[in-house]
Amino acid sequence: FIVAPTHVSHIQASIICCKRFNLEIRTRSGGHDFEGLSYMSQTPFVIVDMFMLKSVEVDVEDQTAWVDSGSTIGELYYAIAEKSRVLGFPAGVCHSVGVGGHFSGGGYGNMMRRFGLSVDNVLDALIVDSEGRVLDRATMGEDLFWAIRGGGGASFGVIVSWKIRLVPVPEVVTVFRIEKTLEQDASDLVFQWQYVADKIHDGLFIRVVLSPVTRSDRKTIKAKFNALFLGNSQELLSVMNQSFPQLGLVAEQCIQMSWIQSVLFWDNY
Repeated sequence: FIVAPTHVSHIQASIICCKRFNLEIRTRSGGHDFEGLSYMSQTPFVIVDMFMLKSVEVDVEDQTAWVDSGSTIGELYYAIAEKSRVLGFPAGVCHSVGVGGHFSGGGYGNMMRRFGLSVDNVLDALIVDSEGRVLDRATMGEDLFWAIRGGGGASFGVIVSWKIRLVPVPEVVTVFRIEKTLEQDASDLVFQWQYVADKIHDGLFIRVVLSPVTRSDRKTIKAKFNALFLGNSQELLSVMNQSFPQLGLVAEQCIQMSWIQSVLFWDNY
């Protein structure tokens, strides 16, 4: 059966009940699950679906937020952007991912070169352990707090909410998307990208996606370069001309927008 808690006491009751009847618990945190681990087990199990718990409380002055595990990354980003144009959070680029699974899996995103992984910016958490106790960072201890940030949170309890550190973003960021096929020297560009991607300006993140395509009835491979730069287009062009001129970026390919708009760009909206 599926439990959709609306209060922490429902999670506590579910854990106690499952222990009594020897049922495993699979936790779903409101988003999607590529591997399907939220929906399968070799023994009888219960799904605790957190999608009803999706509060996001943003403290602009303190530059922190408490976010429930049932929120999606997109809902978190939107709540931050409602309160501030110069604060963001370094998590994933797909807005429909659940916060709970993303954080507990050590999720990364396109601001990680400057601000690290999502879990590097987790300050506290509320978790219900196997005894049904509600613990925060102080009461769970540093070992468990370390383990839930990237060690697979479903192994250690049900995480109710997370306290995160928000990060500064400029009012204007710049994005670009450039596609090259093998016939347009995609191989050489990807080769060069591998040598500069980790050394380039820390405000610039470039992701390359390779995919098969057909051009003029001929099968080939396409390399798509997606980029986010934490600054304006003039700064970006200067960085690219110095560090990765082979890509041939020009001003017309640079799109300036707010950070929250760049979330939609990266998710192909």
